[in-house]
Amino acid sequence: MSKTILIAEDNDVTREMMAAVLKQEGYAIVQAVDGSTAMKVVKDKPVDLALVDLHMAPAGGFDFVKYIKAEGLDIPVIIITADQGSDLLLAAKKHGILRLLQKPVEPDQLKNLVAMAMKKIFGREG
Repeated sequence: MSKTILIAEDNDVTREMMAAVLKQEGYAIVQAVDGSTAMKVVKDKPVDLALVDLHMAPAGGFDFVKYIKAEGLDIPVIIITADQGSDLLLAAKKHGILRLLQKPVEPDQLKNLVAMAMKKIFGREG
């Protein structure tokens, strides 16, 4: 059974590209245009991994992480961001973020990071 990945990204081009790349790798993809929509998705559907943009209105990546923790959901999260810096790394660590994915998202980097995440989560390739 294929693993389900949620992609929450407000940039349509980036979200669609990521979805296409990961579908080719055999993953089932669920898309959300912002953090609020992503929160609704995980309420209704089991998700194995979430790729969530840090900056989205009305709710971004850290808002999503706070929500899933409050709901008791155990969903590993990779934050997508153009931001850099030690403050972001510290905040990500504090929130239990699995990894950060830098924008612009490169397809090969995306595939490798998701494969690594699935291996860490499930103990083998996703």
